[in-house]
Amino acid sequence: MIVPRKRQTPPMRVIATGRASEIVDLGDGRVLRRFKRGGDAGREAAVMEHARAFGFAVPRVLDVLPEGLVLERIDGPTLVADLQRRPWRAPRGAAMIAGLHAQLHRIAFEGQWLLHLDLHPENVLLSRDGPVVIDWANARGGDPPLDVALTWVICATSGGRPGRAFAQLFLRHVDRAAARRALPDAVALRLADPNLSEAERARVRRLLRGY
Repeated sequence: MIVPRKRQTPPMRVIATGRASEIVDLGDGRVLRRFKRGGDAGREAAVMEHARAFGFAVPRVLDVLPEGLVLERIDGPTLVADLQRRPWRAPRGAAMIAGLHAQLHRIAFEGQWLLHLDLHPENVLLSRDGPVVIDWANARGGDPPLDVALTWVICATSGGRPGRAFAQLFLRHVDRAAARRALPDAVALRLADPNLSEAERARVRRLLRGY
C-alpha cells in the first residue's frame, strides 16, 4: 500500500527585524508583525484602522493575535534603504516625511490629533502606490509638534551622519520653532524607550543641551 506523504509546511521566514518586533512572511500576501517583548496588538490595530479610515496609508490589519498582528504584505523598500542606495534623494525623502506628518495631524484622535511617535525613514515603506507608514505601537493622541520633534530627535541621534543630515533637511519643511519648544518632551519620550543604547541616550541629551 502506498501511503501518501504529508505535505510539508514551509518554515516561516523573518524578512525584517527591529528593536521591538520582527516581520515574518506568512505567505499569500500576509506578514506577522511579532512582538519581541510584548505589546498591545488590539490597540495598535485600532489605531491603524482609524488612520486608514481617514485615508492615511497603513497596512491592512488581517488578524489580531496575542503575539502580534497579521498584516497585508507591502512590497517595497523602506525609505532608509532607498536613501542608502540613492542618497541624493534625501531632500525629497525629508519633504515626504514632513508631508506624512501634516496629513496625519489632521486626523482627530482621543480628543486631540493623531501622533505616530516613531515616524522616521525606517518606518516608511515605498510601495508602488506611494509611501506606507508602519509600526504604530507608540501612536496616541497629542500635540503635533511633539511628533515632529520626536522624528527630529530619532533621526539626529540614531541615524549616524546621514541621519543628522536628514534631520536638518526635515526641519526645513516643518515649524522649527514649534518643534524646538516640544524638544524637551520629545527627549523625555525618547529616553523612556528601553531599547535605546547608552550611546544613543548620550546623543539625545547632547541634542537637548545644544538647544
